[in-house]
Amino acid sequence: MVMAFFRGRGESTLDEVKGTLVSMLADGRTVFDTATDAVFGGGKSKQTKQTVRSTDQEINTAQQRVRRSLMMHSAVTTVDLPAVLAYMSIVKDAERIGDYAKNMYDLAKYGANFELAEDHDELLAYRDAVGQLIDDAAATFASQDEAQAQKLIDKADGFLTDYDHKIKAAFRSEGTADQAVARALYYRYLKRITAHIMNMLTAIVMPIERLDYYDEAPEDR
Repeated sequence: MVMAFFRGRGESTLDEVKGTLVSMLADGRTVFDTATDAVFGGGKSKQTKQTVRSTDQEINTAQQRVRRSLMMHSAVTTVDLPAVLAYMSIVKDAERIGDYAKNMYDLAKYGANFELAEDHDELLAYRDAVGQLIDDAAATFASQDEAQAQKLIDKADGFLTDYDHKIKAAFRSEGTADQAVARALYYRYLKRITAHIMNMLTAIVMPIERLDYYDEAPEDR
């Protein structure tokens, strides 16, 4: 809905910004895959650390570029204010996806290893689901498909509830402390990544005053 305002002069700049946001999601997927591979048996290494850090830095640079482009767009053209405000809001979400994906690597640094865990298949299934969600969100954002965006939001909203249950279960776990902490943080990071993806998708289907609420509890949105 917000993106329907993208018309007239300066549209090419806004298209470039949209393309940068899509690239940020792709880079976020790279960080996510690299970091979670480390948690699922790959372990920490200089190469993995370098990939995670350098790609995250590229995401940060892209965020700065988006903000600069939006400022220039506002200064030299007739301003599509809803578009500028929407992109200023959701670029933060794109950057945070990379940050929380990077946090996954910290679990490997601290010794977490889910490769032989009894709940390995379940842990891996949620990882794969979030990785696919990042890809689907990037494709949907590029196409501005409102129907698909709403489907993804509804699907991801169910994941948030699952993650809350998993985090609570970790607190009540009778396993070792390191196992419980690793799972609580793992599902917490998955939840935050999912919420920020949903925030980005709201820019396609919602008016600007309703953006950026999916990182809140459902009762507080």
